[in-house]
Parts: sequence; C-alpha cells; structure tokens
Amino acid sequence: MEMVHVLFEIYYEDGLDLEKLFDDTTSFEELVASGISFTYAPYELAYAGSKGIVYNIEDLAGFGGDMEIDPEEENYEAKRGKLIEKWQEIAVKKIDEAMKEYMAVKDSVLAEFDKEN
Repeated sequence: MEMVHVLFEIYYEDGLDLEKLFDDTTSFEELVASGISFTYAPYELAYAGSKGIVYNIEDLAGFGGDMEIDPEEENYEAKRGKLIEKWQEIAVKKIDEAMKEYMAVKDSVLAEFDKEN
C-alpha cells in the first residue's frame, strides 16, 4: 500500500467538531459524505498539529496573495511557473533546514535528560 500526503482546505459549518469528525471517519468517502466541502491546497507549506490540522494562519505559507503576480503581466504563465518553481526550491530547502535543526535540538534535549539520570 502506498502513502501520499495531500493538503486540503476544508470548509464546514460553524460548530462542527472537525477533530471528532476525523476521529470518527474511517474513509475518504465517509469524509466527503459528511457534508464538508474542500479544495486542494496547492503550493502550501504548513505545520499541522497532532490531528493533522493547521490551526493557525501563521502556521502555513502558500503561494498566493503578495507572492502572486498580476495576471495581466506579459508572459504571465511562464513567469508564474518560474516563480512557483523557485517557491518549491525555497520551501523544500527550508523543510530540510528545519529537520536538521530539529535533529540537533533533539540530540541536545536528550543529552540533557541523560545527564539528569
């Protein structure tokens, strides 16, 4: 069985306990049948908490808003494609940097605990 991570932006009615919905839902089909709406979240970089939910807008960055260029730009598609390519390079590099930094911090934290025992 293959595993793929997919980011969605989910839209739902106020008051819905999204964590409970995820806990109670056993398949993608059930999730779709639950009445929520969603769209893909392309070109996103995010930190998701223990339930896989990004709770704060500050915990994600996606290609959009100020990162976009005016669609009226000459060669819009080519320029936008190049910018998305650069965003991917930067995002992947930052993920790698974060992982390396975390592993150093992890080793440091574990060493501190080992000293205490």
